Amino acid sequence: MALLTTRSLKKNYRSGSETLEVLRDVNLSVEEGRTVVITGESGCGKTSLLSLIGGLDTPTAGQIFLREKDITSLSEDELSDYRRDTIGFIFQFHFLLRDFTALENIMMPSYIAGESSDVAKTKAEELIDSVGLAARSHHYPVELSGGERQRVAVARALVNDPAIILADEPTGNLDEKNSKVIENLLFELVERYKKTLVVVTHDRALARLSDRQFELVHGVLVAK
Repeated sequence: MALLTTRSLKKNYRSGSETLEVLRDVNLSVEEGRTVVITGESGCGKTSLLSLIGGLDTPTAGQIFLREKDITSLSEDELSDYRRDTIGFIFQFHFLLRDFTALENIMMPSYIAGESSDVAKTKAEELIDSVGLAARSHHYPVELSGGERQRVAVARALVNDPAIILADEPTGNLDEKNSKVIENLLFELVERYKKTLVVVTHDRALARLSDRQFELVHGVLVAK
C-alpha cells in the first residue's frame, strides 16, 4: 500500500510577467518502508518537490496524499501539525540551534510536540547513541565537525517517530569521506526504525542505495 502519492503535481513561479514552470506533471507512489532517491540537475525542481510533499509550500495544481489524507486541502494550522507529527526533515545545512547542545537539539522537536523533558531526553539519548555521538552529547554545534553536525540532524529528524523522512541534498555540504558516513548511516537508520525515505540529490552514487530511483527531467519524474 502506498504511504505517499502525488497526482499530476504542478508548481509554477511568477517572475515579473513571466511564469516559470518547475514541476509539470509529477506522479509518484512510495510504499511504506521503502526508500526512494530522486536525482536531477541543480535547479530542476527537486527541492520544490520535497517542499510540496513536506507541506512547506503549496502546489499550483495536483494533489498529495499521505496515508490517503489530501495534504493539499489542509489549513495552515493543520499543515503545521502535519509537519511536526508526520515528517522528518533533513536539509543540506544542518540548521542546529547554536545555543543548545547536540542532545538538546535532538530533543527540541519532541519537546515542542508536548513531550515531557524526561521523555524527550530519553528518546534523544537513544538516537544520539545510534548515530555514534553519545560522547559528544553535551558539545555545542560550534564544537562539532561538519559530519558530526549532520549526524545530529539525522537523529533529530527521527525523534518524533515520523511516518516519512524527507532529505534534501543531505550530503551536499560534506567532503567525500563524511558523505559516505552520512549516506550509510541514513539508510541504516531508516531500515532499523522502519521508516520511509525520500531523498533528492544530484549525487547519482547515492541513488544506488535506494529501492527505487527516479530522475526529474523537465518537470516530470522518469523511472530509472
